[in-house]
Amino acid sequence: MIRILIFILILTLAAAGLTALLAVDGNIHIQFGDYVYFNPAAPTLIGFFILLALLIVTVLIISYLMRLPEKLSARRRESQRQKGIISLTRGLEAVAAGDASDAQRHAKNAQKQLEEPALTRLLTAQAAQLAGDHVTAEESFSAMLEAPETEFLGLRGLYLQAVGAGDMKAAKGYADRAFKLRPNARWAYESVYQLSVERGSWSDAQSALKLASRNGLEDGDHVKRHEAALITARAYAADASGEKDDALSDAKDAVKLAPDFPPAAVLAARLEGARSRRKAVKILEQAWAARPHPALRQAWLDVYSDLAPKERVATLSRLAEQNPDDQQSHHLEAEVAIADGNYDKARNILQPLFSRRPTVRTFTLMAQAMKAQYGEEAAEPWLEKAAHAPAEPGPGADGTFHFTTDGWRRLVMEFGDHHRLSPPPLEEVTAAMSQDEVLLLAAPPPAPEPEPEPEPDVKEVISTDSDTVDQTPLTSPAAGQGDQPAPPTQAPTEHPADKPVEKRAEDSATAEERKRAEQEKELKEKEAALSAAGMGGGMYEDDER
Repeated sequence: MIRILIFILILTLAAAGLTALLAVDGNIHIQFGDYVYFNPAAPTLIGFFILLALLIVTVLIISYLMRLPEKLSARRRESQRQKGIISLTRGLEAVAAGDASDAQRHAKNAQKQLEEPALTRLLTAQAAQLAGDHVTAEESFSAMLEAPETEFLGLRGLYLQAVGAGDMKAAKGYADRAFKLRPNARWAYESVYQLSVERGSWSDAQSALKLASRNGLEDGDHVKRHEAALITARAYAADASGEKDDALSDAKDAVKLAPDFPPAAVLAARLEGARSRRKAVKILEQAWAARPHPALRQAWLDVYSDLAPKERVATLSRLAEQNPDDQQSHHLEAEVAIADGNYDKARNILQPLFSRRPTVRTFTLMAQAMKAQYGEEAAEPWLEKAAHAPAEPGPGADGTFHFTTDGWRRLVMEFGDHHRLSPPPLEEVTAAMSQDEVLLLAAPPPAPEPEPEPEPDVKEVISTDSDTVDQTPLTSPAAGQGDQPAPPTQAPTEHPADKPVEKRAEDSATAEERKRAEQEKELKEKEAALSAAGMGGGMYEDDER
């Protein structure tokens, strides 16, 4: 529509100009030497403009003809480029579909049709990678490093190649370059972090974590938990190598970041306890308030190692006050009561726990109270139930956190990602008991029935001071059958009841002592085995052993 309007406007202007020229009066007189041109003005002007128009058209035609070969070449190149783009697209589709042969065919076509190697190198590398030609793939990815626009993709390809070949050192180098090139790339950050943690390079992992946090890849409590776990792992490594000051500094920093991470609090308290008991106690109190753990109990007792055993246990009441509603605190209170000899109080503390989620520690504490108050037989049912109860939360239930690099790697990832010390069990084990069952087993055992008095010995009844009376049956006069010899007297067989009272009592006491000794030995073995199973180190110590 616009072109039509422009064409009409041009015709209108031309008509107006021609009309104006025709209306011009007068003559044009031109003299050039002897030559004189004299003509009316209107035809002369019209002829001039016609010649000018012809000249312009001629120039345009010549210019078009001169540019025609270039245009034809450009059109041919554009057509070839379009075909190359189509081949590139279909090649990428083949890679996504997993068709290696089709991908390689389209990659070759794209290389021929496109004069831009940056576009075709990626397809060539991916097609070769899909076909298993790792040499060609590595060459193509390496060539991509030459162009700034494809360097990042080349680094990712080389990283995947190195991981597939198991060369983690080279993979770490490529990931580091990619992360420095683009700090906001999540795959580069995760690769650097994972590889650093797996190699035990805690400082490198911490640096990557901080850079990712500045670029918005990680934030909040997730960063604090990961950093606390990394610093703790580094602190334990420094402690093992004798660098106590560095270990204490890192452990205290980790406690500030995550007060509920027991490994950091245990190490900080142990190292600080050698300098100031007050500071060590404060660290453990804060840690117990955040997350009670058996390792904190052991660290607390170690801080008070200079006290008598009973006094050391008594100090656990102060630790329990920091988190009085937790089950671990109830265990401490029961332990203190047992040490004081207040077994009724210990049972009252423990009884409500059996309807929740009792652990081996809960049952063994009850067994200790029952054994101390009523004897081995009263403790045996509780030890039997402890064999089927869930263990204490691990790792570190034995009070230590000395792991291998792989153990620390798993602990760092578990605490950082899931805010826990170990993965949940595959199957939940519960040993909860009804209140009636608890009361029945915790009740005092019935008093033993008195033993019956032994029957008197027959020989003692019929004996005299000198010899035994021989009772021969009398012959009845009414028998009237003459004198027959009496049958010979049969010697009586000895019966256990015929033994003297003192001898039988001695045998009974000996048998009872043997039985009790065997039961006591068996119960001690059970208690020791259950205690070891219940207070074990957890999943991460297995690596070190």
